[in-house]
Amino acid sequence: MIRIFRKLSTKPVWWWERTRSFPVRSRYRQLPPLPVKEGRIRFVVLTAPETLSDALWAAWSWYRYLRHADCKLEIAVDGVVSAAQSAAAAQMFPGLAIYPAESACRYVYEREPALEVFLHGHPTGRKLALILALSDQGPVLYSDHDVLAFSPPHELLASIRRNVACYFPEEADGTRDPSIVERAISLGLDYIKGFNSGFLYIPGGALPMKKAAEILATWRPPSSSWFTEQTVLGVMLRDVNAEALPSSRYVISICRQFYWERDVDYKTIAARHFTGPVRHVMYGYGIPEILRQSKLLSYKDSRDVLQARDLSG
Repeated sequence: MIRIFRKLSTKPVWWWERTRSFPVRSRYRQLPPLPVKEGRIRFVVLTAPETLSDALWAAWSWYRYLRHADCKLEIAVDGVVSAAQSAAAAQMFPGLAIYPAESACRYVYEREPALEVFLHGHPTGRKLALILALSDQGPVLYSDHDVLAFSPPHELLASIRRNVACYFPEEADGTRDPSIVERAISLGLDYIKGFNSGFLYIPGGALPMKKAAEILATWRPPSSSWFTEQTVLGVMLRDVNAEALPSSRYVISICRQFYWERDVDYKTIAARHFTGPVRHVMYGYGIPEILRQSKLLSYKDSRDVLQARDLSG
């Protein structure tokens, strides 16, 4: 009887969880402000206007650790945010730089015109442009808007100190563009199996735009794969021996996709990338956990909060 009930209810409940509203998403104003510090490493979170609230949760969850690691927070937007959205972001992060991702496209194709076709012809073109542009200027930490940190990322910080590129590994290989893999092989290049581009540390100068243009030389719209940008980065980072962060701590998983499944243990992981099938888990469990943790700040952090509030009026 239980199996029959699960079979009949699984898809309807999943649909409801994916489409229902989660008021907690708008409660980011309850997070203590974190003043943005100057830093050698640019930590950038990419978002769209409609997911800016998610990006603020992601940015806060990471920056509470990264602001002490020579990192400067930035938010890049694929689109246009309202004045109210910009003000909310600035209140959470006094000193924050928030800018359009399109500016990175211009930076890239002015230096490598052959890339303009992909940057404006593929849905993830602005993401590739942002990563190429920033890594051309220096070391960069990149995050999608749906990656939350739950505890100090010691392994990531160690990679940064060693200046070694790193990424979250997928559970299995497969999220790649086969045509880009074929192109890479024809050029004598390899790719990282199980690579995910949702969160990356990239040393300055590790991603030459000319190489990206060479890999994408045969690409033409319309796009046939969502994972083209990810595969290009997987090829380029293979060349600099990028390392996978431990999958037991830096998680990409579909655990708890369905209501009757067990979720990951957030007390034992550093971070989780909540990809599409489990985005509702980020809203139902991930964000509430970050909100709970925010109430446990140390005295020193509380003092920083008061100073930030003074600065923001």
